[in-house]
Parts: sequence; structure tokens; C-alpha cells
Amino acid sequence: MSISHREPDRVPIDFGSMRSTGIATIAYNKLRRKLKIDDGLSRMYDFQQQLAYPEKKIRDLFHVDVIDAGQAFLKDENNWREWILNDGSKCLIPKYLNIEINEEGAVLLKNNDDIVLGIKPKSSLYEDQSYWVYKDMQKIPDVFDKKDLAKHLWSVPSPPWHLNIFDDNEYKIFIKNIKKLYSETNYSVMLAVGCNLFETGTWLRGMENFLCDIYLDKKGTVRLLDKLTEDYIKLLDKVIKGVGKYVDLLQFGDDLGAQNGPFMSPDVFKEIFKPRYEKMWDFVHSKCDCKVFLHSCGSVYELIPHLIDAGLDIINPVQTTAANMEPERLKKEFGKDITFWGGGCNTRDVLPGKSLKEIKEDVKRRIDIFGKGGGFVFNQIHNLLADIPPENIIAMFEAVYEYGKY
Repeated sequence: MSISHREPDRVPIDFGSMRSTGIATIAYNKLRRKLKIDDGLSRMYDFQQQLAYPEKKIRDLFHVDVIDAGQAFLKDENNWREWILNDGSKCLIPKYLNIEINEEGAVLLKNNDDIVLGIKPKSSLYEDQSYWVYKDMQKIPDVFDKKDLAKHLWSVPSPPWHLNIFDDNEYKIFIKNIKKLYSETNYSVMLAVGCNLFETGTWLRGMENFLCDIYLDKKGTVRLLDKLTEDYIKLLDKVIKGVGKYVDLLQFGDDLGAQNGPFMSPDVFKEIFKPRYEKMWDFVHSKCDCKVFLHSCGSVYELIPHLIDAGLDIINPVQTTAANMEPERLKKEFGKDITFWGGGCNTRDVLPGKSLKEIKEDVKRRIDIFGKGGGFVFNQIHNLLADIPPENIIAMFEAVYEYGKY
């Protein structure tokens, strides 16, 4: 109802349905202790950002309505191994990860060919990209090796992408598990498909190079984006044929905005990126009823009209702390055409250190703005980081359920 821009009985709530609406495992372990949940260890499914899957007890407590399709996989304890986090607390991580700890205590994240794609220094909470396959080239290559396009930090998969859905046996597992999740729970199911365009360019070439490529090597940029789009549509076709009727939301990703504005001018976006998003999103809408969800951080106000025109249904994380992203402005100008998924609590200035009363007031104000007429799913602005106290997280979700009823 909310995505259809009608007011439901209460604001829908998300917690951890994708890799930008969740919680750092350190913060999650503190939350579990506060709630006296001690049956087993938390599961850190995303090693790059160190994110945990919210388990059923907590999803129930916070009245969560959406679930990551990845939670349908790796159900057997034998698929996980123990890991110690920076604060000394423990969790489980997928066994399929190729990890090494060097002499300095840094954690190296590798692909299956033992290329170190990411490094997490001993004092850091995250993996930093350490390898860019095309970074030292003068320009974008004329021909692309398919293996090269997957040599970057974000190609290390979180579930279900440890499976190769172009393998018949693994495709059957993919379909079976997502169908089971859809059939046996009441959650809306979110499946991350990624299909990043701008970000993949930066992951392959490096941020500085690719920002220059967009302006100085337009032909090379278009050649790369066309190759990516071609491959993504093959992936989307396979996904939709297998689980299109069991998934409610297909999650795309591309951080198009910095703090003060988009990474490129709206004209350049319209010329180079928009047609390729439109091609992918038209394909989705023509083949299934799944909603198109895009995660894009930063100030994307100037791009939202183009995204809507290209077929976008839902925008996340609604970074209202960035330039031109004021809640009132977004709702007034775009509220009838797009669903805001996020923006429900300020994770930079409010949630980490303000009083519980101030946190609840922030949530209420944002629900009052975004919730009118539907078109809003509650989530905080991006992931809950390691230093956020559990009391603050609980207060936020209590406020959503209290103030989000119509």
C-alpha cells in the first residue's frame, strides 16, 4: 500500500533488508546483549561493511516488514565459522570467504584467485578496496575480459551470490530457497541485484580516473557501461525467470551523490547513465511485478526527476543531511512519484549521541513529513554503525511503531 502511495495502517518498517539498511555487527552484538538474546552467535554476512543479519526475535520485536533474500541461504551451521570482531566480541562469518591476516594484523579479503581485493587495517572497522584492475591504464580498454569486470572488492559476495545462478544445480537451490522464504513468511522479500554502473566504473578504474573518463573518454565510458548493462540484463532475465514471482523488490545500487551534489552534472547523467538505467528498469517492469529499488547515497536531488523518468519506484537511503535533500522539499516535489525508503532518523547528528527523547522527536517529525499519503518505508539514514548505543536503537524503533500508526 505504501509503495502504491496509499496510507497503510502503519508505516512499514525495514531493518536489514539490504546492505545499507542494517547494522554493524559490533552494534548488533551490543543490542543482543541489551535485549538478553544469547542463543548462538550473530551472523556477519557482509564482510566489507561488517554487517549482521537481524534475527527473527529482533525482527519481531521491532515489527519489521521486509527481509533480505540472502537470509534464505546458509542455514546450516557448517556454512559458517567463528570470527572475532574489533571489540573482542564474537560472530559467525560465511566459510566461503577467502580471508588472510597479515603480520600487522590487517585482514586481507581475497577472491578465488588469491588477489587481495580489500584490506582492513587492524584498527579499522571496514575493508578498504586495494585493487583496481584498470587503474594503471591510460584509458578504458577497448575489449573487456569478463573475469576482469569482477576483480573488485564488491565482487566478494554476500548471500545468495555465493551461488552461480548460471549453473543449473545452483540455480535450483537459488529458486528453491527464495520460494521457501516467500511462501513461509509474511515478509516482503528484497533481493539485491546490484547492477551498478557508475560505481563499477570507479571500482575498476578508481574514482579519480573514472570521473575524468566520463568527461574525457566518453566513448570508452559508454563502451564500458554498455557491456555492463548487457551483462546485467542477462542476470536480471535469469533472476526474474527463476524468482520474479517470489520477490517483491529488486535492489539496484549506485552512489551517485557526494555531500554537496551529484558526482556528475544532470546533463551528463541524462546523456550517459539514464538510458542504461531505463533499459534495465524497463526490462524489469516488462517481465515481472517487482519494484525497482535504488540505493544512492548523497545529494541526488538534481537527479531524482531523471531517475523517476527512467522508471525508478523507490529511492534509498534518503540522505537528508546532504545538500538540497531536506525532507519537506523531497516530499513536496517527488512524493507522488517515488517511495522514500529511509530518511527516517538522522544517523549522523541525532542517533549516535542525542537523548532518547530527541531521537524519538526526530523520528516523529520525519514520519509526519514522509508518511503523509503513503510512499514511505521507515529506515534510518544508512547503516547503524558500531558506536551507536543499543538504547538509542531501541528508542528509534519504539518511536516508529508508536508514531507511525495512521
